[in-house]
Amino acid sequence: MKEFKVLKVLDKISGLYKKFGVDYEVLRLILNVKLTMDGRRKATVFNNDNSKKKKKDEDSNQFYKALILYAFMGLFLGIMLIFDINKMYMMAVYFSAIMFMVLTIFISDFSYVILDIRDKNIISTKGVDSKTINAAKITHVFLYMLYLTIALAGVSLLVSFKYGIGYFLIFLIEIILIDILMIIITALAYLLVLKFFDGEKLKDLINFVQIGLSIFIIVMYQVIPRLFEFVNLADINYQEKLWHLLIPPMWFAAPLSIVSGEGVTYLKVIMCILAFIIPVISIFIYLKLTPAFERNLQKLNNNDDKVKEKVSFLIKINNFFCKDNTERAFFNFSIGIMNSEREFKLKIYPNLALGIVLPIIFLITGIDRNNPAGVFEGLRNSKLYLSIYAFSFIIPNIIIMLRYSERYLGAWIYEVAPIKNTSAIFRGVLKGAIYKFILMPYLVISAIYIFVFGPKVIIHLVIAFLVFILLMILNFMKLSKVLPFSKKFEATNSGESVAAMFLYLFSIIVAVGIHFIISKFIIAQFIFVVILLLIDLYLWKFSLVVPKEKLKN
Repeated sequence: MKEFKVLKVLDKISGLYKKFGVDYEVLRLILNVKLTMDGRRKATVFNNDNSKKKKKDEDSNQFYKALILYAFMGLFLGIMLIFDINKMYMMAVYFSAIMFMVLTIFISDFSYVILDIRDKNIISTKGVDSKTINAAKITHVFLYMLYLTIALAGVSLLVSFKYGIGYFLIFLIEIILIDILMIIITALAYLLVLKFFDGEKLKDLINFVQIGLSIFIIVMYQVIPRLFEFVNLADINYQEKLWHLLIPPMWFAAPLSIVSGEGVTYLKVIMCILAFIIPVISIFIYLKLTPAFERNLQKLNNNDDKVKEKVSFLIKINNFFCKDNTERAFFNFSIGIMNSEREFKLKIYPNLALGIVLPIIFLITGIDRNNPAGVFEGLRNSKLYLSIYAFSFIIPNIIIMLRYSERYLGAWIYEVAPIKNTSAIFRGVLKGAIYKFILMPYLVISAIYIFVFGPKVIIHLVIAFLVFILLMILNFMKLSKVLPFSKKFEATNSGESVAAMFLYLFSIIVAVGIHFIISKFIIAQFIFVVILLLIDLYLWKFSLVVPKEKLKN
């Protein structure tokens, strides 16, 4: 097993662990195993299919590769701090970005540590005391956040020296406090869910908590820049409002604003107090609730595997969507997988939520803030309804994820089932995905757009929907063909290359461009609908026919 250098650093403070009654040698062994497993686990940011290089990359640390990407993102954040603009504004935006990235990365790639109950179930039965197990868990989280923070904020910390040693020290302390706050917010949110729910319902709610937290931070990241009155880049004015106390990034911006000489106000002082007090209070709250959290974690073992004999209206409509029994069977099958598999939902739902939120954010971005009274009139005279195309960014993820399942070993059913052709399989599964992940969310967004833009936007929404179906089929055509739900999630996260992704983005740009041009002519819009409908029907009929010899195992 690989020896990690960070463990040698921990050896220097082993006496501290021993002083608190921790078996350091056992803790070190546990950490070594956990860090090894972290390296083998694919980060969310990597979706390339590397299964053919499995032996070559066996010892390759995927976590460190992800850190390189995070460091690249951190580089842009660091560059942002170079500019001499209003510190209250600049640091509020910066801390919004940091909180967004730390929280979303932590949720997507590291929640399994907080929710892991295997330590208690496996290690504690081998004579390891709870102090050592808990110390290993806390140290593991600390090491992860240390790596992540260095990657995201390392360049920014170096740039902060430009404003003096005092600025640097306050900045460093605030980054640490933000890390603590993000970890504890995540843990307390899970505790709240664990308190009231059990089994599979609990696991579903945890997924929704993850999605909700991600959306909240994303919206905050969009709202923060709009709290300020712009004059020009060199002269940005900040006007204090009492409700700014509800915005956490502004708490952390206030001390740096004061130390930069931008003046001291009662509101800024209160923000400074909140920046330091809230994380500290959250630590004590978490420590007090830790025993309850550990007890409630055991609920994750209480899986209710009873099959509920519900035939909902949502499934009955497959008679409308599917023309034959095989399609109908795989439509029902795909809906069942999408509804029940936790890992599948964890991969799909965050992107789906962003797909719903992004068009609204782009819509809000285009609002003329100088004419608040005429917001709706201004929007209805604009072409901002084209922001609906932001929803299409979810399509590649959906198509790719349809090949994965927690129960991938059940794929033998494809071999023994009396299926005449595979096209019925793909049609049924894709129709299930369109119904659940495209049609239903799209109807929600469409209702908002009709309310904002009026009935005249309906034709444009129809065009966009037909374009989405076309993009979905084209995505399926250019990807390697794999039977639905027949692959393990962590074996190959994605078969889509960078070149394919650029091609997809280019397709969206072309679609938006054509839509923009034909939007000037009403008759052209209806002709375009007919053309898209014919293309979709043709491709749907012929492009989903996949010979068995072309299927990849």
